[in-house]
Amino acid sequence: MKIDPSIRAQLARLEPNQVGVLAWSLLAQPQMNAGGIPGQPDPDTPQPTEPGVPTVPDEPPPAPVA
Repeated sequence: MKIDPSIRAQLARLEPNQVGVLAWSLLAQPQMNAGGIPGQPDPDTPQPTEPGVPTVPDEPPPAPVA
C-alpha cells in the first residue's frame, strides 16, 4: 500500500504514542475520517423515529417513603 509522501513525512515526526492516538482517533469516527470499517453496515441516516406520541402516565408515581 502506497502512502502519500506528505502523510509519510507527518508520521515520521510523530512520537510512537502520537501514532497510537492518531489511530484511535480514526477508529473513533470511522465514517468521517476513514470511510467506515470494511464489512460493517452503514449507519441509518436519518435515525428512524418511533411512531406516535410519548406515553404519559395517568397519575404521578408514588412519593418515596423513607
